[in-house]
Amino acid sequence: MIMKTRCFFLWAAMLLMAVGSVMAQDIEEKKPVSLNGVWQMCFYSSSSPDIPGELKTSNSLKILSDDGRFTNVVMMPSGAIVIGYGTYDLKSSNVFNEYVTRNIHLPQLNGQVNEMHFDLCENGDLMYVKYFVEKDIDGNTIESWAHEIWKRVEMPTKYPDNIVR
Repeated sequence: MIMKTRCFFLWAAMLLMAVGSVMAQDIEEKKPVSLNGVWQMCFYSSSSPDIPGELKTSNSLKILSDDGRFTNVVMMPSGAIVIGYGTYDLKSSNVFNEYVTRNIHLPQLNGQVNEMHFDLCENGDLMYVKYFVEKDIDGNTIESWAHEIWKRVEMPTKYPDNIVR
């Protein structure tokens, strides 16, 4: 009888530890998503059509402010220009909406809600985004998904020696 009681308590303790471990994993996975910050558009570059290549940064930035504003900036030889702006909000852990005030790259989005589906990778520092474009700039129906890759811009621990200003 004592052996059965010990086995029961041992079994119950193991069950509680297993349930606690699963619940702890669920809590860890539900940490809030933060998209705030400066993001740099990226692309894959390869010398061979058989391999995806290396992730390279571009001259486009997306600034997602903590007050719900977004600004898209492109660095040009003559200086930076704003190509789009508006507000945004997080709808779920993998969707945010951009409420486009003005966009000179995709003017068909002016005054529209642009639903951005995203996946965060590399500890939240790489964001794969896709959004649906119904019409082109001339109003022709294209109904296609646009895909973008954005890398979070981080501040280094010290000022770089090789910086060009």
